[in-house]
Amino acid sequence: MKRLLIAPALVLASAAALAQHGNIQCSPEAHKSEWRGQMELQKTLEERGWKVRQVKTYNSCYEVYGFDEKGARVEVFFHPKTFEKVAEVPQDK
Repeated sequence: MKRLLIAPALVLASAAALAQHGNIQCSPEAHKSEWRGQMELQKTLEERGWKVRQVKTYNSCYEVYGFDEKGARVEVFFHPKTFEKVAEVPQDK
């Protein structure tokens, strides 16, 4: 019986994460020439103790995959001009 309940719960959790992911928007008003580099963001985060696996662009944000200073797996969106954290997608533990 528990198995039958787990599958729908996982589907709902995935759908919620995707819906949240689709609403993230950082900087449509900032011209790309004003953006700071992805490598600069990666270096800044690594200096704070992060282990960055990947940085990419998504909806005018920098999307970072890796592990934060506490060792927790993260997917976080940063503003490309200010490096301000815009959103974080919850990760499974």
